Amino acid sequence: MLFLTYWELNEAMSVAERQKIAGKLTSSGLFPPKGVNIIRWDSTPDGWGIIVAEAETAADIFDAINLWRVAGAGFFKFTKTSPAEPVQEVIPRVDGLLKALERTG
Repeated sequence: MLFLTYWELNEAMSVAERQKIAGKLTSSGLFPPKGVNIIRWDSTPDGWGIIVAEAETAADIFDAINLWRVAGAGFFKFTKTSPAEPVQEVIPRVDGLLKALERTG
């Protein structure tokens, strides 16, 4: 299952503290956790970014995002995570839904 997370860093946390947390999680192999495959992990100069990941369960993604909070309270100012899929797969499925609805009158 594909998941998309939008995140914003908490600017009240120092860059040094964020770097320490990121280094600890990535160098130890804790992130990404077992069961989570990071497809993209992008950051912007404005302190926000996205993660596109594959996971078997929502619990796997829950753990992946919460790991950052556990390692450093207040690491994120905001996160938003949802199941996702490529638009080229959504369009034909929605067409099918519309056609099914039209058949019902």
